[in-house]
Amino acid sequence: MDAKKLITMSNREVEDRAIAYVIAYEKAAGREATDTRGERSAQVDVVSTDPVTGQERHIEIKAYGGDGRGEDLWLEPSQVRALEEVPEPHLYLVTNVRSIDPEAIRILDLGGEQLQARLRVKKHREYYSVPMPVAIYDALREASTTPAGITGTEFIRRVLEAVVVLHERGYHGIRYVAVYAPTGLSVRVFVGRRSEVPDRHPDDDVLDRVAYLSLDDAVEPAREFAGAMIPAWWTPVMIADQILARIPPVEPTADDLAYAKRLSAMLEDADENVRSLMTEE
Repeated sequence: MDAKKLITMSNREVEDRAIAYVIAYEKAAGREATDTRGERSAQVDVVSTDPVTGQERHIEIKAYGGDGRGEDLWLEPSQVRALEEVPEPHLYLVTNVRSIDPEAIRILDLGGEQLQARLRVKKHREYYSVPMPVAIYDALREASTTPAGITGTEFIRRVLEAVVVLHERGYHGIRYVAVYAPTGLSVRVFVGRRSEVPDRHPDDDVLDRVAYLSLDDAVEPAREFAGAMIPAWWTPVMIADQILARIPPVEPTADDLAYAKRLSAMLEDADENVRSLMTEE
């Protein structure tokens, strides 16, 4: 993959983003997933449960900044032991995590007999190197899917949640405004510093100082907002961090509790009705 199209991030950020993607992927499949990395007794990265049958899948995650095609899998001894011992083991290869294109990120699900066959040919050095033929890689990619997209209404709510996150951190000087466009066919969302966020479409010279989006209620895999393509699986915390990176510097003054409380109440009352997510014009 072209290095110019990769986002710069640390190994920890690559891992965290892969975990977030996996949890969104599991949710889209109707399962409930938990990040277990912080649990002392955990053997794998994520445990996902079918709420109907109670069946669990134990998931170890191998995150790649690029595509990883043609590379052997480098696994630590503890990871190999877990995949050989836990019930219903899966090795998720999360590829292209650093891509600016959210649709390039894929989960290649290596599980069942195919996983066990790979483990049987592992080579023990100071680590385990598991051969990963390109034919298997290509077959897994062909079978892979991306999580479902997000509607405009859901995205508006996600942005509101992100602003509430920022208010919880003390950034009360950040404002959120969502109003209907004059045609009534789309919604305009503005997030930025209190001195610059308007209650209508602003002049062009303001747009580079706010996070702005005009959207309808179509289902999309990602939307351009706050200087980035925001994929549907991004959490409010991730969007909050992106907003801070996009707008001019603002200090966490914690000086407007009433406004922060009003937006929190709006979030609590929000449902699928777009009108419930609108601020007063």
